Amino acid sequence: MKINGYSDSLRPTPLSNQAIQRPAQEVTQSPATKPVKSDSVQISDEARRLNADQRDALNPERVAELRQKVLTGAYNSLDVVDQVARRILTRGDL
Repeated sequence: MKINGYSDSLRPTPLSNQAIQRPAQEVTQSPATKPVKSDSVQISDEARRLNADQRDALNPERVAELRQKVLTGAYNSLDVVDQVARRILTRGDL
């Protein structure tokens, strides 16, 4: 990379002592006087119940059972496809 000249206007100027002095009030302010920000979350009883229901529904035994049904072709029937389609439509998942 080649630099062709420079401009003195781009050179930084040294700061004077006045520029870096802070007001006495700002320096002596203690951190205890600053407001403390905090966040909080409230989880409803219904949300806790839903979480517990989902946790129970996906236990390893249930997953293994469903995996075995899929592998053996238990869901490869028009009746199952019809039931799944109806549930999707009634729940509004589309």
